Amino acid sequence: MKLYRTFLRISMIIFYLFLSSSACRARWASLAPGDSPGQVRARLGETTRTQDFLLPEAPFFGPQESLTGLIPAGTLVEEWVYVQGNEEQYVWFRCDQGEVDEDCSLIKTASYPVGAVY
Repeated sequence: MKLYRTFLRISMIIFYLFLSSSACRARWASLAPGDSPGQVRARLGETTRTQDFLLPEAPFFGPQESLTGLIPAGTLVEEWVYVQGNEEQYVWFRCDQGEVDEDCSLIKTASYPVGAVY
């Protein structure tokens, strides 16, 4: 009987984790290029961390390298990172006005295992 209860508890925990993981992925999948920071915040909530930078000349190292070819070097980029479970989800915005604001638009998203990007 005790073994059955333990099995039932473990099964419930796994089921709950599966459901919460599916909900996060559904919100993540609903993002599209051109979305504003406000739209992304409404879907994903507050970020784990953010930074802004000017896209450097290629080649360079890091997840931001995937933006080369999408926007020109020297473009202001706002990067949001969400940590969900064992995954870090990156959201990059292009800011054409030279400042980070609601006029920025989503360029691209990417996911990496936690700790894989330094």
